Amino acid sequence: MKFKFFRAPDTDQGGDAAERPAIVAPTVTAGSAPVGPTKIAARDVSVFYGEKQALYDVSLDIPDKTVTALIGPSGCGKSTFLRTMNRMNDTISHARVTGRIDMDGEDINAKSVDPVLLRARVGMVFQKPNPFPKSIYENVAYGPRIHGLAATKGELDHVVEVSLKRAGLWDEVADRLHSPGTGLSGGQQQRLVIARAIAVEPEVILMDEPCSALDPIATAKIEELIDELRERYCIVIVTHSMAQAARVSQRTAFFHLGRLVETGDTEEIFTNPRERRTLDYITGRFG
Repeated sequence: MKFKFFRAPDTDQGGDAAERPAIVAPTVTAGSAPVGPTKIAARDVSVFYGEKQALYDVSLDIPDKTVTALIGPSGCGKSTFLRTMNRMNDTISHARVTGRIDMDGEDINAKSVDPVLLRARVGMVFQKPNPFPKSIYENVAYGPRIHGLAATKGELDHVVEVSLKRAGLWDEVADRLHSPGTGLSGGQQQRLVIARAIAVEPEVILMDEPCSALDPIATAKIEELIDELRERYCIVIVTHSMAQAARVSQRTAFFHLGRLVETGDTEEIFTNPRERRTLDYITGRFG
């Protein structure tokens, strides 16, 4: 892996940056500029689980047709914030979300918004692959069928094929569509879950550490897939891997202790962070 040098922020409260040794980190390879307008706009978003506050006044714009990486140490609020974007926290009885999150200018937490329909527009891929205990075909067909996106068997077949092709899985499973999805390898299961998510024609795909349970080869395939999917979708990924964030994202947001510390183009975050805490995290001083 290639490396680049960081320039420490000028506002260093821990000593003179010029006196510190050079620090190295992974080269950014995914490109730095977002390619779409704002898709999701969060303003002063806080999340409470009972009396405990997990997220504090987060304001962040998520561009369309761009991969935005959420990074930070465990327990910093990354996944909590991710869950606010398709109202997954609604499923937790003692959870409470304040602030506003707009998608295409509309408040997703408005009473008029059906969370089930919202989750069709904003798909979620979890850390551990979770295919249904059904066939490969039925895993992908399930969403389009219940949402009425296919009127005939032929249309449903087409949706399944297109979704599996977009997920980079069709060539590997085309001759065994009626085999159990749970019989696939871990990496194939994760791509099946992605195919299931995109089969309902979402606009946003949320990914919560989608490669953490995969081997390096499967991880590489998922990262290639993410890069291809961003041409069609707004993608937000939570990752603990700094190298992965540098490889797949164009925008990066750093969270710490429930607060958004810094956000910007990935190249800028990794080579010239403004905040000392960002620099300390991406160079391994804590986390």
